[in-house]
Amino acid sequence: MADIYAFPTGVKSRTGRDAGPGLPGRPAGVPDDVWHAVESVRGMQRIGDVRYREIPVPSTLADYGIGVELEAGARDDDVGTPFDGAAPAGVATGWIMILYSATRREDWGSRWRCVAFARLPLDNGEDDALTPDLYWDLMCAHLDAVDPDSVGGTVTVTRNTAFGALGRDDSAGCEIRVSFTPTTFDGMPYDAGASVSVWARFLKSTILFDGETDVD
Repeated sequence: MADIYAFPTGVKSRTGRDAGPGLPGRPAGVPDDVWHAVESVRGMQRIGDVRYREIPVPSTLADYGIGVELEAGARDDDVGTPFDGAAPAGVATGWIMILYSATRREDWGSRWRCVAFARLPLDNGEDDALTPDLYWDLMCAHLDAVDPDSVGGTVTVTRNTAFGALGRDDSAGCEIRVSFTPTTFDGMPYDAGASVSVWARFLKSTILFDGETDVD
């Protein structure tokens, strides 16, 4: 991925000292806070067995946004396979959008807001009444530098049963939709890369095998 940012206002990038090798430069009119966030995502440490891809942020959500799609877990067809969102069984997928409003939003309690989604694999025996609470608690345990009172979302457990030409096959999954306000400090740039990394670590934690420990 050459770069990770999407400005929904559609302004064109300029070249110059703000452009790294092979990367677009800073678009005209982009606030310093937003550009610091972009650079923090570009420079973040990537996590093993997690693949990253830029996605657009709808212009209806915020004045500026950074969108990153993620896929966690090893896959047999890794080599030469495009990142198209069609993940095989046993692989966790999701995305996070980091939103910025030019003026402080009362409903956010900030100029910044994160919106995220995860689609997680489940064993057939896991899709019981306890699953939503377990996965919500696991997600919250990964969220740091977040206003805890700002976190809200849903957990949906899904079950699919294939018939006919597809053969009889049952599969289960879990989908999480959440939004939260990251902790920021006056005069300090927001480390948006840390928010992306948190979501990547959460996705990876859901596909660990028995006996493994999440050490990221």
